[in-house]
Amino acid sequence: MTYLAIVGLLGIVSAQVSYAGSPQNSASTQACASSRLNIDGNRIWVDEEGAGNVTVVFESGFGNDSSVWSGIAPKIRAAGVRTLVYDRAGLGRSSINTDVPYSLDNDVHVMRAMIAACGVDGPIVMVAHSYGGAISLVAASQDEHIKGLVLLDAVVPNVWPKSEVDKNQTTMRAQYDEIRQKAPALAKVAIPFAEAMPATAKEINAISVPATLPIIDIVAEKGQNDPASAQIWRDAHAQFTGDNPHREHVLAVGSSHKVMLDQPDLVVKEILRMLQKTQAL
Repeated sequence: MTYLAIVGLLGIVSAQVSYAGSPQNSASTQACASSRLNIDGNRIWVDEEGAGNVTVVFESGFGNDSSVWSGIAPKIRAAGVRTLVYDRAGLGRSSINTDVPYSLDNDVHVMRAMIAACGVDGPIVMVAHSYGGAISLVAASQDEHIKGLVLLDAVVPNVWPKSEVDKNQTTMRAQYDEIRQKAPALAKVAIPFAEAMPATAKEINAISVPATLPIIDIVAEKGQNDPASAQIWRDAHAQFTGDNPHREHVLAVGSSHKVMLDQPDLVVKEILRMLQKTQAL
């Protein structure tokens, strides 16, 4: 699965959270307007905008920061909801505490701590791309405030069987020296991510979200370059939605893996439809 090539991308515990440069109370809708939060030693950049009872939280894929949502979030706010975008630790404008070992659970922990610090306690619709889908699925299995998911060519159970994990690790390990030289900041995130893939895949395969949770699963027609990986990806997504009446499969015709960049209008349409589906609007 070439989208994971590193150079090409050139149970919740109590979190320690503090604000940088913003004295407002965290319950304020302005508390997280272009702010950096100190969460367990990570400095997490976050931007909360708009107003409304519902918050749409955007979760980016591996190697991407919140800028991928710049053409989508304003259109969602126009529907009368709040939006929350952020850069995961070590990406974009966020720094990472490398003393904490990488894990999917820690990514979920930081995301949930960020949401809580921003005072988001009402209904949440999550929009998640690629690896962000795994983060959002784990979060949805833990947090009843998450009322719907819109997944964009996401990592769901069974997209990473052992054969795919082995192939990805072989590809990525061959690039470690180059990424350390060309993108040392990204290396702090990418290499631990790659080394943790077997454990991450095992946890993803065991994810169980409520069967009644509304999910719109957008799958890119051209998301995977390798034919064998593409078939595994399609089969996993077909199994994920199955005959569950609360889960919908949407094919992004002609789209690459980055659906939000190739077909932003489709993504906006499906987010708005999810908001209507969950009676959020």
